[in-house]
Amino acid sequence: MKKTLFLLLLILCIEKSEAQQASYGLPKPLKWGVEKLSFPIDFAPNILFSGNEELRFAPGWGNSKSNEYWAYVFLWFIHGKPWVHQDTLNSYLTQYYNGLYLSNLKNKTNPPSTFTKVNVKVIHRLLNDAETYEGQITTLDFLTGKPITFNTRIHVRNYPQINRTALLFEIAPQDYNQPVWIMMNNIVTGFSVKDDKYY
Repeated sequence: MKKTLFLLLLILCIEKSEAQQASYGLPKPLKWGVEKLSFPIDFAPNILFSGNEELRFAPGWGNSKSNEYWAYVFLWFIHGKPWVHQDTLNSYLTQYYNGLYLSNLKNKTNPPSTFTKVNVKVIHRLLNDAETYEGQITTLDFLTGKPITFNTRIHVRNYPQINRTALLFEIAPQDYNQPVWIMMNNIVTGFSVKDDKYY
């Protein structure tokens, strides 16, 4: 009995220690919006991760006349080290943007089943990344119901000491050379975890 209690306490201490070590910081620029969700994500339940999603929205995110329209960064901070490559990212992002639109459908016309197309490919690895991807996402804008194409840059970072993986997504319809990408890059550069050794 004593041995069983000791083992239970040991497991609880390990879990508590891991949770404490898994803290992170994602910068919030002035006037940028913030949202935080837990996995499984309601509108994309088949993305089977454990962890959370945190988002940063540019001030002009919801203004179709702004040069920051639909520009945002989101983080998936997840348990373990899942197998991530371009095919899985294409699949995850297709599910994500299909679900995002359908969950906000309201009175818009029901779209065809294949309205989201994702094409991301691995590029040269950027600083601090285990892998880096770029590509495009063509989907429907739930704010207008019209087609929209996003440029995306995805950063994969592994933290084996705390058994976590970070996927940082930069999303914007604007070209990579536009000013809003500088702000998004700064958010990604400023991301940190308590144990900051990544591989």
